[in-house]
Amino acid sequence: MAPSTVPPGLTPDEHAERLELYGFTVVDDVLDPTTVAEARERIEHLYAHDPGVEAKRSSPLETMHVENLPNKGKLFETFFLNPRVLPLAERLLGEDLIAQDVWSFGIPPGAPAYRLHADDDVRSPGTPLSVVTIYALTDFTAENGATRIVPGSHWIPRYPEPRSYAGEINIEAPAGSCVMLLGSAWHSSGANRTDTVRTSMSCYFSKPWIKQYIDFSRSLSTDVLDRATPEARRVLGVKSRTRHTERWQWDEETGYPEAEHHPELAGLGYGPCCLHGRTAQPAGASGERHG
Repeated sequence: MAPSTVPPGLTPDEHAERLELYGFTVVDDVLDPTTVAEARERIEHLYAHDPGVEAKRSSPLETMHVENLPNKGKLFETFFLNPRVLPLAERLLGEDLIAQDVWSFGIPPGAPAYRLHADDDVRSPGTPLSVVTIYALTDFTAENGATRIVPGSHWIPRYPEPRSYAGEINIEAPAGSCVMLLGSAWHSSGANRTDTVRTSMSCYFSKPWIKQYIDFSRSLSTDVLDRATPEARRVLGVKSRTRHTERWQWDEETGYPEAEHHPELAGLGYGPCCLHGRTAQPAGASGERHG
């Protein structure tokens, strides 16, 4: 087994303590070898054939990014609900957390390290706003681009400058484990000095009032939403609520206000007539300018 920066076998309390103190942890053996192999094969196929991958690259050394992963195969519709990972994220963000994005990130041979950055748009030391979960489908090593981090940087009330910092490390982790880090921690992908792709799949969780990167309620296929469990629909934000709508006014199945409590929405496609949280587009809302 490949080495791990974090010792295996930690309890949930110990992982939570590491996340609070250092801004990261590694949860070991969350995926079995068969799942790892199947996911890696499917994702590396997507790296080669998904049109969105090349559309976002200007060089063969740039990372390969597959967005909206649940739409890319049944294998990717539930991994982010892992029973050893999701409860840790909920512990930090609350049980009403949502997924901002579910994606895959591949680092090709020869790729340089990316700049250190933080994912949160605001600094809030001591109050986590987001948690990044990165499932290793290949061993993460210092040589192949294991995630870089400055431990404890989530406590610093500013963003990193484009340089190296004393104390930064690579988070090494064996395939099948999950690297978890706070979105406020200074981190980046590392340089890949090997001849193979460093492959992973990820889910970025946040507080429910932060606008999603991907609007899953509209972008996921009907088949994916039909198969989604109540837990998956909750995490994907299909049932997320605005902060100023009372829960008794909310339609749990559609993820929208109930029209009977909001007469002003009648005829605009809201309410029980919605399918999977999608609405009929109101007249004149096609993106055209009406002056």
